[in-house]
Amino acid sequence: MDKIVILPGGISVTLSFFERSDIEENCRRISEIINSNIFSPANSRNPFVKSAFIELLVCMRDLMFKTEKFAARISFDDDVVKTAKVNDVTDLIKFVRDALCHPEIEHHYLIPGSIKATFNICIGKGTLMSIGDITLKSDYDDDVCFFFGAQKIYLTRHIIRAFEEARKRLAPLL
Repeated sequence: MDKIVILPGGISVTLSFFERSDIEENCRRISEIINSNIFSPANSRNPFVKSAFIELLVCMRDLMFKTEKFAARISFDDDVVKTAKVNDVTDLIKFVRDALCHPEIEHHYLIPGSIKATFNICIGKGTLMSIGDITLKSDYDDDVCFFFGAQKIYLTRHIIRAFEEARKRLAPLL
């Protein structure tokens, strides 16, 4: 059954049962993955880190899409490496999800067609690598940073923050 919600300002939003179910399932899986501590230093060699990250980003991408469609885009840009394709955290999540799901695309390259660097992880502050004028580094001791080409996404500063903002914006609709 569809649910019609009147938002502040008199805006009417209709969510289908399936859309509400997708949002609730995304939130449940994101919470479970984050709370599993799979991305902690103790699990750095766990063979399921990449699988967990793929599912996390697939769920986050869908959640960002639905947040923009039914509430408002998550658009903070703190620590986002801005490019022609990435302007804010929603773009960043899409970029990383696309890289995870499509290993053949250019998102994996530091230098198009010549140097590929994908799914590299830095736990805490540190420099992963420097090649010419390109440096892949994590700026924070208290976060986990994932790299895809020259792009990076932080677990806490990007993913968890975007998740919490999306839940807050979507809560009145569920």
